[in-house]
Amino acid sequence: MTPSPAVVQPDQELIKQILDELELEHTIDAEGDIAISTAALTVFFLFGSEGDLFTIRTFYDRHYSVDEKPMLLTALNEWNADTMWPKVYAFTPDSGLIRVIGDSQLYIGAGVTREHLTTVIAHWVRFAIKFHRWLTDRLAFEAE
Repeated sequence: MTPSPAVVQPDQELIKQILDELELEHTIDAEGDIAISTAALTVFFLFGSEGDLFTIRTFYDRHYSVDEKPMLLTALNEWNADTMWPKVYAFTPDSGLIRVIGDSQLYIGAGVTREHLTTVIAHWVRFAIKFHRWLTDRLAFEAE
């Protein structure tokens, strides 16, 4: 019988190690969160206040006007219905400009294997980028 892989409790140091192994350049923001930033999006690696939830939250840098909201919501609903993650939503701050945010979450309260966590991070980052490309193409099609 093969022994089960060791279960670990993820923390910021482990996430940094995994990002280094995946050769994903990252920084620490002013609030102490790990982030990957590109011209089109910023991906944050966050832990819930009780340490039982790991979230990868992506802020897409393009802003949308209120007039674009119906078209945008149709596209976001299509993505959410057809795709497991990230789940994406429109956020409208006081400025009135709409931002798109994507979330992927993993329960880590009982721990996870390092291999599983590495796979999850690699897939979630890849799909955060894939969503950006999909939305760009999808909205360009709508505009034609």
